[in-house]
Amino acid sequence: MDTEKMIYFAVKALILHEGKFLALHKRIIEEDWLELPGGRMEFGESAEETVIREVFEETGLIVKPVKLLDTWNSVHEDYQITGVIYYCIIENGEVRLSDEHDRYEWLKADIPGFDKLHKAFREKMVNWDWDNLKL
Repeated sequence: MDTEKMIYFAVKALILHEGKFLALHKRIIEEDWLELPGGRMEFGESAEETVIREVFEETGLIVKPVKLLDTWNSVHEDYQITGVIYYCIIENGEVRLSDEHDRYEWLKADIPGFDKLHKAFREKMVNWDWDNLKL
């Protein structure tokens, strides 16, 4: 019997500070790649509500999503995650990681910085017009 493969929708945040963007490392992942803060949408939420909730849960930061930047996609053997990335500004707080992550980095928007990211984000972000990213 075939089992139906799951598709999840997730929202990620691009958060800039002093010319660098925030990236997180999941505690359960053995590989050394990083991801943008954010996560899966809950039933009834908008994308903006999801990114606000997820960023707060993962980092303790209160953010405001101001611009939809891109889409992303990550296909695995048994599931797929598809989502969007918002440019968000920090309204309040300092980074305080949840138990889900064990470290964070502020990365420069350059090839060495992009190389630390999961390929789903790296493939998109390397092509962005970083000089005109903000509103």
